[in-house]
Amino acid sequence: MTNARILLVEDSESLRNVLAEKLRAENFDIREAANAEDALKDVETNKPDAIITDIVMFPIDGISFITKIRGMGPWGASVHVIALTNSRDKSPQAADLHLDAYLIKAETSLDEVVNLVKELFIADAE
Repeated sequence: MTNARILLVEDSESLRNVLAEKLRAENFDIREAANAEDALKDVETNKPDAIITDIVMFPIDGISFITKIRGMGPWGASVHVIALTNSRDKSPQAADLHLDAYLIKAETSLDEVVNLVKELFIADAE
């Protein structure tokens, strides 16, 4: 389908591994980070086409991470960002971050996440 580059930021290693494998099976180029600090280092040199990130992370939470991404010039303003979280309390700041989706882990299957990612890149190609 595509070789789009996706950065997966998730502190749960088991979830990160399973979702990464599902996305790789769809020919996405996946980079992984266990926290926002590592993810910020990664994006400095590897500007992904999309980011899937948890919100509840320490020491930098997902909202702060996305805010930093959005401040990184034209790339940061336009990169696709999907929040995948257990937090049902959508932060008021999340509305200002231009997320492509805010998904609740308990209510969203990994296949739904993969399909959403595929749809984002199909829409970009049109």
